[in-house]
Amino acid sequence: MTRDNFLGFGCSATTLLDGQFKINTFSIPEYTARVDSGDIPTALTLRFTRRQRMIYYLFWTAYTTQVDGTAFRQFFGASLERYYGLELALARMLGLVRKQDGCYILTSKGMYYFHYYEYDYTLSYIDQMWNRMGVQAFPGELVIK
Repeated sequence: MTRDNFLGFGCSATTLLDGQFKINTFSIPEYTARVDSGDIPTALTLRFTRRQRMIYYLFWTAYTTQVDGTAFRQFFGASLERYYGLELALARMLGLVRKQDGCYILTSKGMYYFHYYEYDYTLSYIDQMWNRMGVQAFPGELVIK
């Protein structure tokens, strides 16, 4: 998921666009029925605010172990420091990232904590979503607890 945007095709595929994240149904019979009838097989859609999309971008970009301020500006038309300057300064003071040539690079300590919290996120969000989608082809909504 380290692409800025992508289209997914097939059962359980995901699509990431500028303003939304979509998940196709996990059910093969329901997927084929939707496609055969000309309907989109999307089971859930998350619509992003601009700030949410920025956070989503930063979260998944951190998997590359660096966040490029120039790439952020090209994608959002805004400065990374303008939106996250305080957080980045704090991360630098705590030794989680270092700045080099306009990029914020995760240190070993930063990678440790990133993956520690990413694991927690995965358990609380992705696992709940996959479990629900495995038993219900088109849930009306998904509330993460």
